[in-house]
Amino acid sequence: MSEPVIVLDSGAVDQVVTNKEFRAVLDDLVRTGWTPVIPTPVLAEAITGRATDAPANQAIGRIGTTVTDERLARSAGALRHAAARTAGRHPPSGIDAIVAAHAAEAGAGVVFTTDPGDLKRLLAGSPLVRVERP
Repeated sequence: MSEPVIVLDSGAVDQVVTNKEFRAVLDDLVRTGWTPVIPTPVLAEAITGRATDAPANQAIGRIGTTVTDERLARSAGALRHAAARTAGRHPPSGIDAIVAAHAAEAGAGVVFTTDPGDLKRLLAGSPLVRVERP
């Protein structure tokens, strides 16, 4: 990997729309070589299909989406299972696992999320990936 990634979950997509300071942080990271990633399954949580989605759709259009292929989905499943096994709790959501798998595959970067608990568990084996609130 030549540059670190910025992976956004649905809560972070909402923050791109509503939080000017967070947009500035993202812009700075992109300018310095970081690659933004919105996995396509995140759209299932970020989009409602109503006209009120327009600001989110515009933000997603500017950032772009990244396809989650079968190999990455399988990796997400393994991360999800491991997180549930180590914590002795219910597994994190499949979409959170997909977000984590994209970050883990890159090897380095940051996941922005409004709910960091599960993502930290999912990425426990990826020390070069930080989990942060927007």
